[in-house]
Amino acid sequence: MRVMRNDAYIRFLKATEGLSDQLSDHEQQMLNEIMKRGDRLFRVQEIIEMRAIASQATLHKVLLNLVHKGYVSLEQSKEDGRIKYIKATKKTDQLLNRLNTLLKQSTTG
Repeated sequence: MRVMRNDAYIRFLKATEGLSDQLSDHEQQMLNEIMKRGDRLFRVQEIIEMRAIASQATLHKVLLNLVHKGYVSLEQSKEDGRIKYIKATKKTDQLLNRLNTLLKQSTTG
């Protein structure tokens, strides 16, 4: 029987189970894409075109759910009123900080 010596990943998964319950799979995927961008703004249209995640209708609903839950906000372009940008909120920053803390704790035992 093989004994796993480095189970940091398993500890991290267990530690984040409660966090994952707050967001649907699609919400997590969309939020991941938004967070990967860092400070660069996402246009709503760019999110709606991410068909690898889900259909346009589902993506639109997911985006509105993230706005409603307070993870992102929508900001209208000053140059073109038809364009809206997606901005991560403090709640998203808090989630990232929590994930970072859990990851560090998981790797140190």
